[in-house]
Amino acid sequence: MTRKSDGSTTTGNMKRRTFVKAGAGAAAAVAATSSIPSKVFGQTMKEVTFTQSWIPNGGSMWIYVAMEKGMFEKRGIDIKVSRGFGSVASAQAVGQGKFDFGISAAPAAYLQVVKGMKLAHLACASYSSLMGVGFLRESGIKTPKDLEGKKMGSVVKSGEFPFLPAFAQRTGFDWNKVEVVQVDNKIRTGVLLSKQVDCISCFASSVAPDVATKGYDVGWFLYKNYDMPFYGYMIITQPEMYAKDKGLCEAMVDANMEGIMYTMLNPEEAQEIFFKYVPEAGLTPTKKKALNLETGLFAHVNNTREVANHGMGSIEMGQYEKMTDLIMKYVAKGDKKPDMEPLLHLDYVNDKFKFTDAELAKITEYAKDYAKVVS
Repeated sequence: MTRKSDGSTTTGNMKRRTFVKAGAGAAAAVAATSSIPSKVFGQTMKEVTFTQSWIPNGGSMWIYVAMEKGMFEKRGIDIKVSRGFGSVASAQAVGQGKFDFGISAAPAAYLQVVKGMKLAHLACASYSSLMGVGFLRESGIKTPKDLEGKKMGSVVKSGEFPFLPAFAQRTGFDWNKVEVVQVDNKIRTGVLLSKQVDCISCFASSVAPDVATKGYDVGWFLYKNYDMPFYGYMIITQPEMYAKDKGLCEAMVDANMEGIMYTMLNPEEAQEIFFKYVPEAGLTPTKKKALNLETGLFAHVNNTREVANHGMGSIEMGQYEKMTDLIMKYVAKGDKKPDMEPLLHLDYVNDKFKFTDAELAKITEYAKDYAKVVS
């Protein structure tokens, strides 16, 4: 595996050469992997480009685990992974054919489809974007009703902001009694911690690890707890790719799902693998602690009813439709709701990537303390 100067990484030929040099150990390795499926593209490796949604972190660690463990390579895929610049940008880049596959937060990807971008959803890679409102517990805020009369720091172009009126309606407080202070995303957390505002709206998955690492006691009102489901990452491609090469799409999903499940079951090993690809993530104890929190939150948001019942990658259509209805009402006002048929291609993942009861119990035990970080 190699890292390129442009920030992308690849499984490359190094790993295959290492395997050939294994000598006497090769026979044992072959025996141990006898259940691995044959390469879906024969003896040749197919180069595939993949964009993340943001910079590498605990929420996308599984990609590097899948690379390191040969989960792409055994399926004949030579994957080139690049960092992202936000879910909107990654959805647009995939839709425009700049990348073969990628990940994008479900609301952002769906909104791009509403606006005319052609995308296909292949699997769910995380089950909540953790959008909501964060507050210092010492502020006295205990219920959403307590937000009335308070100052809220918000980035008005951030994904959670348009849904605040819906959140207010569902939780019974008057949105008009909240003073919104528009801030830049670079200082949003800072204005909360310095008490310039009483609360902030944001993605808790991005903010919670940072504030918890610094020792602040921050509470959260998450949309998902108030019947406002917003899925996290979706694995996306172009509809044309799905139409012409379903085998490749399935192989990509299989490798990613295998990587996600391995990461959730082996978080400490997954972090060590991640440090090999992204060494700066472990440069200081603070960075390591933040990554540990990100990893725990990733396990927490994926420990859901959908996953327990139908396995990783699946979605509940009722929940997905609630999400899209919210998007159409509060963000895409006046736009036509797109047809789901060319967008969603997740049927084959149902019941394919299931944890055992013992594995789910292990994940629940591991994630329980991290769940408190976003309570």
